[in-house]
Amino acid sequence: QPPRSSYTPEQLKQEVEAFFPRGGGCIERILNRNGEVRYAVKDRHGEQKRVVFVNDDGRVFEEREHEVTHDDDDDGKGNNIKLGLGDFIFYSVLVANAILYSFTTFIACMLVILAGLGGTLVLLAVYRHALPALPISIFLGVLFYLLTRLAIEPYIQEMLRLPFYV
Repeated sequence: QPPRSSYTPEQLKQEVEAFFPRGGGCIERILNRNGEVRYAVKDRHGEQKRVVFVNDDGRVFEEREHEVTHDDDDDGKGNNIKLGLGDFIFYSVLVANAILYSFTTFIACMLVILAGLGGTLVLLAVYRHALPALPISIFLGVLFYLLTRLAIEPYIQEMLRLPFYV
């Protein structure tokens, strides 16, 4: 008989048997630490790929474990954020050039680079896929470097040139 388009939660919670092709994977019923029923999905080699569970409404969800990922794991499937060494080189060149001019320019560049990295992380959380780390930070860094060097620094120098009495 053909499958129906909707089922009750009670029907979905019943024992379900899944058949895979010969040499395919399997699903095993397991209990987690709290004694709740979970289903381990394994590949044809018996390696566990994911753990799923059925909620009270009969919907299936993947259970995610909070485990420490290693830096040598380069499959790109983790929830970690990786920033390349080249990104730090560009940031350091900009900040080093800023400190050669003045402390004010250095502080401005450093703060906007950190703000740009924060903005990139926010966009990363919103879009949920890999984003380049350079564009926002470098754009803001160069913009504030020029703004500070050409507008703010001469203003500060003029203010320091005139005596101020209290």
